[in-house]
Amino acid sequence: MIRIIAYQIAENTNIKKFKTEYTGTLINSNSFELFYKYEQGYVFVLNYGVVVFANVDDVQRSAFIPLLTKYCVNHLENRLLEDFIIEKKETSQPEFSYNSLSVNEINDDVIRIGMLQVAQSLALDFYQETAQQLFDDTVHLTNQLEALGKLDISKKNLLKFIGKTLNTKNRIIDNLYIYDTPSMVWEDEFLGKVNDGLTKTFDISIRFKELEYMLKRVESNLSVFVELTNAKESKRLEWIVIILIFIEILHLFFNRFF
Repeated sequence: MIRIIAYQIAENTNIKKFKTEYTGTLINSNSFELFYKYEQGYVFVLNYGVVVFANVDDVQRSAFIPLLTKYCVNHLENRLLEDFIIEKKETSQPEFSYNSLSVNEINDDVIRIGMLQVAQSLALDFYQETAQQLFDDTVHLTNQLEALGKLDISKKNLLKFIGKTLNTKNRIIDNLYIYDTPSMVWEDEFLGKVNDGLTKTFDISIRFKELEYMLKRVESNLSVFVELTNAKESKRLEWIVIILIFIEILHLFFNRFF
């Protein structure tokens, strides 16, 4: 039995630098992820701030995470966690349940696919939490608009909020590759079934579409807020122009008659 545990420890990890400086046994790597043999288990390091362990005990995990943290950006105080089990069983086809996978053969590729899918699921949890917070903030502003007939937020703070939303969306877009099918499954029918089954088990596609929909709603609300703010600014400028014209008229009047 292989026990997989994944942690979201940061928003990003500099895996290029980590790969250069860490001397572990590297099995597979690309510009986004590093797959290591570690003691009697495996470690999967991904550039979107997730690290996944397979058959690595508590002491070893506790030693590895601080080492990896040195290469992370924007550490998370509250780490997200997800676990999963791969077990060997006499079965002709892969069998999937809520938190486990049963196969008739366990090898490096099966373990790697399982660890990757758990990492994707955890990353989605993180992005969904972030997107939900942004959505809740926009709901608060729309409630203000309904109750007060105006937005009780300065233009500067609104622009900062828009920037935060755009940065969140950009981070998600930068990591869209995590939802692609791993290249190793194209030439192996068994690995393809394992990958497809885990994708369905974790509802990767459905959750990603929900995330996209939530961000689109946030963007739609923000575009309305910007229009309202610009309209308010335009009205203020119109009044400034009117006042300046009125002052100029008074000035001309006093110069002519007094």
